[in-house]
Amino acid sequence: MKKFAGVFAAVSLISAFGAVPALAQEPELVEASAPEFPRAAERREIEGHVVVRYNVTADGAVADVEVVEATPAGVFERSVLRALEDWRYASGAGAQGVERRFDFNFGG
Repeated sequence: MKKFAGVFAAVSLISAFGAVPALAQEPELVEASAPEFPRAAERREIEGHVVVRYNVTADGAVADVEVVEATPAGVFERSVLRALEDWRYASGAGAQGVERRFDFNFGG
């Protein structure tokens, strides 16, 4: 049950922290999956967050992902990067400098 709550918390905050520079508008997110809560972190009851910055290409793919912040370092980054590989935005103009925060917690 803890894993489900942790993943749910990450999912619930995905859209809450999305932001782009003031002059840009983020394209519509059409396909997204939440990062998996790493089993080792779950077993050790580690909570944390990851903030990433990336670009969205004209065809809707996520590109140039960089980890801006990770607490604790080295625990959740890989899970976020894997999830972002499958994200898709609506095709169009794309966007640069999209930031998202993913929280990993047990929700209770």
